[in-house]
Amino acid sequence: MLGALRIGVVSFAGALFATHTLSALPAIGAPAPPIGTIQLLQAPREARADWANLKGKVVVLEFWATWCAPCIAALPHLNQIVASLDPTKFQFLSIDDEDPKIVQAFLAKKKMAGWVGIDTSGSVFKRFGVMERPTTIIVDGNGSIVAATDIDFVNATDLKAVAAGNRVTFKPAMEITNSKSPSTADPTSHPLFSVSLSKAAPGEKFSQARHPPTGTDILGAGADRLLTEAYSPITNRLNLTSPLPDGLYDLRTDFADAPGSMTNSIVQQAVLAGLHLQVLPRTVTKNAYILKATETSNKLLSPTVSTGKPIRGYWNGSLRIVKGTMDDLSFELATGLENPVVNETGIDGNFDIQLKFTERDVDSVKAALNALGLELVQGDQEMSITVLEVSKQMESAPAH
Repeated sequence: MLGALRIGVVSFAGALFATHTLSALPAIGAPAPPIGTIQLLQAPREARADWANLKGKVVVLEFWATWCAPCIAALPHLNQIVASLDPTKFQFLSIDDEDPKIVQAFLAKKKMAGWVGIDTSGSVFKRFGVMERPTTIIVDGNGSIVAATDIDFVNATDLKAVAAGNRVTFKPAMEITNSKSPSTADPTSHPLFSVSLSKAAPGEKFSQARHPPTGTDILGAGADRLLTEAYSPITNRLNLTSPLPDGLYDLRTDFADAPGSMTNSIVQQAVLAGLHLQVLPRTVTKNAYILKATETSNKLLSPTVSTGKPIRGYWNGSLRIVKGTMDDLSFELATGLENPVVNETGIDGNFDIQLKFTERDVDSVKAALNALGLELVQGDQEMSITVLEVSKQMESAPAH
């Protein structure tokens, strides 16, 4: 069935019709809404998340989630900013509304600098009008809103200027829209769920729009981003065995009456069908490798010179990282080796790395890492890894 669907429009159920209104992120200069209901992680025991205790500090609120791929991609940039600023003058607080156990499990695998706040009731998200993640809210030392933006548009220089009392203009956050489906006397006329994938206009800017309570649009996305949306980069390793299609796509979904356990599978099938790809999962359990530093690591590693977004990718023995961490390197090495790799380098910071090695050949990987002053040794911890082999499907027959 999937083979009969062609790129252009892949649609499950009917189209959605909507009337749009702008979301209500805080106005610049307005007092910041209360945040005292959150549960703090990674904070001193005596820490309190309220504006009285944070007075005098510039506070950067990062609204995120463990399932949010752009949030995860932005972590190295966030961590770099935190490390470069005086903690007596700046406070970073990343707020999630998931179960604390899920967030703690994520933090055990990925570094997120600063405090982390759990908003299990969702009340803080509502007070700030945050509907899309990641969204960054900057609050000055007097508790007033300075910006609603994206962490990729934030840097240490501008935050220092805010702390000095200077006016700084930040690029605004992505525009989010709400919508309501038209009412009808016959409820059976509504689709139980709707998923469509279509070609976007060339050069269309990436954006996301939510249609409460059950709809989401992802617009102007490349094939790689669609795969990241469909398959979590935290739990899956994507091994590309054929080139991804070029161009941009619009993915629209509404799961009005679809079981929550099925929504990921539905999106995955739509994305794979529309891009003419197939995924073959394989799960293997092996002893992990340990990535370690040597005396020459600091001399041979190349600190990043990129001012753009982080890039992390592996494909057929070619590994490329721009503005990435040692955790990112370990993740991509695990993909190439089809074997878990644990980062024990103790090296912080962001680096630009490009490696070529023979796929699944540990000796070839060790030789490539040696040129960076790094070494890979066999560990004794047994771990599982899921590899998703992404390859091109047989072209579907033309419709008659």
